[in-house]
Amino acid sequence: MKIFLIVFLVFQVTADGKSYSREINNISVIDSLVVSSILEEFETIHSEDVDSLAIDVSELEWEKSNYLKILVGNLATEKSFKVFRNYNPTSSFQGLVLTINQFTTSIEYSKPFEKSFLGKNFTSRRIETELRGQFYSARTEEIKKAIDRKAQYTDEIPYGSIAEIEYSNYSFTRGKREDYSFWEKIYEPALVIASVAVVVYLFFTQRT
Repeated sequence: MKIFLIVFLVFQVTADGKSYSREINNISVIDSLVVSSILEEFETIHSEDVDSLAIDVSELEWEKSNYLKILVGNLATEKSFKVFRNYNPTSSFQGLVLTINQFTTSIEYSKPFEKSFLGKNFTSRRIETELRGQFYSARTEEIKKAIDRKAQYTDEIPYGSIAEIEYSNYSFTRGKREDYSFWEKIYEPALVIASVAVVVYLFFTQRT
């Protein structure tokens, strides 16, 4: 899964159709986690006589259902099986149906920290996705497999890049962040300035 995640994140056009910079955006990470979760489950029951997959997300709110239809539909160009975005129970479809009845995301940023003295501030980012649903046969209506998958991605990013990496059409790409404390905002910068002033003062007084 880690190898798939790295390869998937190389592509910069995501499920919302936007192009991004080389910085790994939240939407790109979520895309990768969701796709790898679905594929790993699908491949355990996929066989040569079942070469098509339809997705049913009718139980989800519009934003998330639209996102999943686009994302899963894009797999048709990358995989050897057919993918149908809009499943209709009255159709003649004979493949597997993936019904997703729960899709959640969680994004959290840690309190900013420095890797070096007076260096750039970084934050630890954690993104988690959860999918719940089931695969069943459209032909026999037999449930093939229930899925309950959680996937997680963590890294460190520049604190000042949060607004950029959250840029997306989807609201669930924005996370919770721990901001600077009052001490960090006021007293620490003042302490650094005072320390520098003392060093400069001592330098010149010692020379005289």
